[in-house]
Amino acid sequence: MDIIFSASIIAAFLAGMVALFAPCCITVLLPAYLASAFREKRNILKMTLIFFAGIAVVLIPIGLGAAWLARIFSDFHKEMYIFGGVLMIVLAALAVLGKGISIIPMPKKMALKTAGSGQAKSVFLLGIFSGAATSCCAPVLAGAVTLAVISGAFWKGLIVTFAYVFGMTFPLFIAAYLYDRFKIENSKFIKGKLLEIRLGSKVFFVHSTNLLAGVIFFAMGITLLALAFSGNAFWAPSFQVGVGDTLNKWSQITLDVLTKIPEIIWGVIVIGIFLFFLYKIERKSRE
Repeated sequence: MDIIFSASIIAAFLAGMVALFAPCCITVLLPAYLASAFREKRNILKMTLIFFAGIAVVLIPIGLGAAWLARIFSDFHKEMYIFGGVLMIVLAALAVLGKGISIIPMPKKMALKTAGSGQAKSVFLLGIFSGAATSCCAPVLAGAVTLAVISGAFWKGLIVTFAYVFGMTFPLFIAAYLYDRFKIENSKFIKGKLLEIRLGSKVFFVHSTNLLAGVIFFAMGITLLALAFSGNAFWAPSFQVGVGDTLNKWSQITLDVLTKIPEIIWGVIVIGIFLFFLYKIERKSRE
């Protein structure tokens, strides 16, 4: 038991990263995050933290023993996908309209009030939904946490759970950090441009990045609805299954090497990296 538990933190962290690419995870989590990133443009790292918090609200209780919560998501998977599909389509419409999210000056007649807090709430909601939709990965997490809790220390179980959820969003944090580090928000693609769309006698103004976010949300919504009504919410193309198998093999090889490092060091490293991102977010907010 000590040998198994000694690798629990790093094993949970790696399992979380692999879980990101699982069929039921990447289908929901990644598109939702990307669409949110295109809408926000500037505070990507902060929105990533909010997205992580939404996922954690669902997965951490499941990992710490709330099996009934996982069963609810499993029993109502179809209904959850239908709700999610409708939610994504609504968000697609809001993105195109630029409500509360556009940071680009628009013609006075088309100007809409911005609401940074509203954007944060929508990202948090997407995180919660993503966590619920990815709860199919929770049995692996629950197994790891069970080993930790049996060892006699609840806080160790909490760290293992945290490591799993953080591992799942770690690639997103890295992408957001690089986005801020290299000032990608200043690129022509991210800045985009204001598009003028004429429908008969009416003229509509839509920002290109809001339009892109709307397209991603809409495509995601249609996909979720199609998966829900087809009765195969866990479907994935063969190439994605192959990617998942390859990542599993690589993670196992990596784990065999990393388990030689003491458990407490991995705990300090994982928490330290998370605190580093918090520091960057705080520093960004002061700019």
